[in-house]
Amino acid sequence: MNALPFSIRRRSGRGAVLFELIIALTVFTLIAFSLMMALSTAFSVAKLRNQVDAATQGLENQLALLHSAQLFPEDKDLDDDGSGILYHRTIAPESVFDQKKQPLAGYLRVTISAKWSSGGQDYLRQVSELIYQP
Repeated sequence: MNALPFSIRRRSGRGAVLFELIIALTVFTLIAFSLMMALSTAFSVAKLRNQVDAATQGLENQLALLHSAQLFPEDKDLDDDGSGILYHRTIAPESVFDQKKQPLAGYLRVTISAKWSSGGQDYLRQVSELIYQP
């Protein structure tokens, strides 16, 4: 038979329940903190991916505009499109030779770069294409 009175046994049980509750809340807090860190990372990666997609689309649009225009050698910054991405275009003559090492005229190297900042870091993407204009 147990020699401890009922009131003493009951008090010690309350302490164990309180300790279990503190442990459970600590575990819950750690899990919630881990999930918040994972969500924060996922959102920042998604934001960067959207910016890269916007820059890539802008570069493709700039190249498409060049295919329908007469090109002249230049090196200039393009107008801001409101996206926060700065575009720069360089058009320069390219030396191209045929199989007999004869120079071919009318080839231009077009390079368009996109630059933006996000989260305190600078990003740069560029595309280059050789275009023939007789």
